[in-house]
This record gives sequence, structure tokens and C-alpha cells, in this order.
Amino acid sequence: MATPNNLGMTHPDPFFGAWSRLRIVTAAVLLAGGAAVAAPLPHYAQDFQGAVGTEWSATARSATPTPYPFGERRFLGEFGGRDRVTLGLAGLPAHDWVRVAFDLYLIRTWDGDSGSSEFAYGDDRFAFGVVGGPTLLDESFSNGNPAGQSFGPEASNAPMTGAAERYSLGYWFHDGLQHTSYVQDAVYRFEFTFAHGAADLGLWFESWLDQGLDDESWGLDNVAVWLGGRADAAAVPEPSSLAL
Repeated sequence: MATPNNLGMTHPDPFFGAWSRLRIVTAAVLLAGGAAVAAPLPHYAQDFQGAVGTEWSATARSATPTPYPFGERRFLGEFGGRDRVTLGLAGLPAHDWVRVAFDLYLIRTWDGDSGSSEFAYGDDRFAFGVVGGPTLLDESFSNGNPAGQSFGPEASNAPMTGAAERYSLGYWFHDGLQHTSYVQDAVYRFEFTFAHGAADLGLWFESWLDQGLDDESWGLDNVAVWLGGRADAAAVPEPSSLAL
């Protein structure tokens, strides 16, 4: 549990554009001769407004309780604990690289690197990678715990460093120790590019949390996959699903 350092929705964080996108580029596996440039239309896209296909290992959806004028958002989740969610795409056309983008919703009391601190509620981490390939993200995140998080430009960073949105989803948490309730959530936008040429692609998303869904959870939204190189990603047929 952790108390946020401010209340109410904040606008997208300009720091995200300055540092996080640089981090994403360096974390990606870039092709020889420079970074790949994505085709204008993705090969696969899912915003979870409708039914979820069999390409996903989990199909549960939720709607945010957002009280703001733009209303609720539907997303894949909620997940927690050691949940791993996979996306499998099969029969891909010829390509040399893949670019993946997604929104990560971190809900309620993510406690970052608090496992060995006086604010100890367990180290809360999230990771993303390629099945049979590289792990592209493995960091701790905090929605307010003073112990901070590993995601950021420093070894230890303030809660919500790099978040595109703060307190925008409308998730409330009641703190029984402090006898108060507050909104506590964050949205991160990630984008990764890596070398890939196989006909099948598997992506995994995983958390390390030690409290229940009513305390800390996560979800995915606006997932998109581009293919580049030898194939024109804007002209390929719809992908089939790959059982993982």
C-alpha cells in the first residue's frame, strides 16, 4: 500500500517523450544500418472494445471507472500475481523486423522497489518479451510508494516516473491503515522494435505481484504489431492465431 503524492488526473507526462522513448530505442534490437521505420498501418491491432480473439491466452475484459468526461475505457484484464498473458500470431508474411506498441495500465497500489524498505509491501514488477527470444522490459513500478521504482533514468526513481498518464483511470483504493481513500493508477505507453523473420510470433506480458486484484493489478490496451523489411505491412492479410 502506498499513498499517492498528489490527487486528481494529470495530463500526459512530457518527461515520457524525452526519456522513455530514448530508453525504448536503446532497449530494442535495432537492425544493421539504422533503426527500422514502421509501415503506416499495423499488421495487427486490438483496442479490446469488442470480443477478444483466440490469439490471446486470456480474454477477460474490464471497463475503467473513469469519472472524467471522456468516459470509461475497455481493456484486457485485470491481471495480477504471477499472471502471464500471451499474444500469438501465426502465418506472418516475410519480414525482417517487428515493432510492438501497447498501453500498460497499472492499477492501485503498485509498490515498486519496496521489498527491503520500511515501506515494504513486496517488489512489484512487470516484464514483456518475445517467446523464445529477448526480454525487452523487466522493471519495478510504483504508484506512490516512497521506496520508488527501477523504471526511469536513474537506479532508483520517483513513483510514476515516465508515466504517460497519472490518476486518469479512476481506480480508488481504501487504505485501512490511514483510514482514507484515493485514486491510484498510471498509464505507460511502450514501443519496442526488434529483429525477427519467423512466420510465427509470440509475445508475453507478465507481472510479479504479491497482493490481491483489489489491491494491485494491471491491464493492456491499444496493442499494435507492425512488420517491416521485405513485406508491406499495410497490404498483408489478417493474421491467424498461434496457440502458445
